Amino acid sequence: MKNLKTPLYFQVYEDIKQKIQNGQYKEGEKLPSERNLYSEYDVSRITIREALKLLEEEGYIKREHGRGSYVLGSQYNQMLDSLYNFKDEIEKNGDQPRTIMLSIKKIASTQYLQNKMEILPHQEVYELRRLRLANEKPLIYETSYLPVKFCEGLEKFNFNKLSLYNTLNKHYDIRIVRAYENLTSRKLTEDQAKYLDTDINDTCMFIERFSYIEEGIIEYTETVAKAKDYKYTVKLIG
Repeated sequence: MKNLKTPLYFQVYEDIKQKIQNGQYKEGEKLPSERNLYSEYDVSRITIREALKLLEEEGYIKREHGRGSYVLGSQYNQMLDSLYNFKDEIEKNGDQPRTIMLSIKKIASTQYLQNKMEILPHQEVYELRRLRLANEKPLIYETSYLPVKFCEGLEKFNFNKLSLYNTLNKHYDIRIVRAYENLTSRKLTEDQAKYLDTDINDTCMFIERFSYIEEGIIEYTETVAKAKDYKYTVKLIG
């Protein structure tokens, strides 16, 4: 596997990553020991450690001191350079997406939402809660808020099947002109942990999305994603 143009550790990284992605190394499985790996690839132990370090940084494995390296589940990589659709992004990974609409209802805007969405105290908003799955595995718990004045009647649509953005565009002639997201980490609530089928003590990725039309914010969404299964890449240039 010697390619003079590519560092050895990166060649090892790519080969192990491919074996994880094609299922040769399965989720939860322990990788061969460092000794077996450097014998298999005919490289130094330092090279193997550099490859494993990169695999861990990229979220493919978890290394445990004294125990070895274990394969993590598939990660879904979201490129932060455009407005995206969950279904399309999961399908790009070769997987099967599904959305479960948990609820949709009109609610009075709270002080919290008034501050986030820059709306007046008397304005109502739609609260749309959805669970996103990939290959029937819970991945994202999502709550979206939209001003009722821009999309009256939104509750009649079935968002188990329909895209929110396509619905806004087709039925309300709403076109989002810009959007941005804030990413932080936080602990899961009991409700979120239940829907995501994970431990309440796990850390999650918390994402706030603000989507704008010319008149102001059309969508404020809070997304809770399982940190070990989902990652973001920011495209800086090119």
